[in-house]
Amino acid sequence: MERMSLEAFPKELAAKIQEGQRAGLTDEQIVQGIVNLGNVMSRFVKPDSPEEALMKEMWDIATDDEKKMLAGLVLRMGKRVIH
Repeated sequence: MERMSLEAFPKELAAKIQEGQRAGLTDEQIVQGIVNLGNVMSRFVKPDSPEEALMKEMWDIATDDEKKMLAGLVLRMGKRVIH
């Protein structure tokens, strides 16, 4: 998987959110997709930095509600770029 710069992430995130919206996804469905992606990444992607290892550890101990809250923040961050 190609690494994305931190500066490019918000714009790419916004583009993916817009794709989902055009496909008819609700915010709740997008949040659930983000949670699912986080679960897959936590299980199968090896962290490449201490920051990624910390995020993985936090994701692994988070409750389902906490994961949804984090995913909601990711969605909100992407929407800020759209507006």
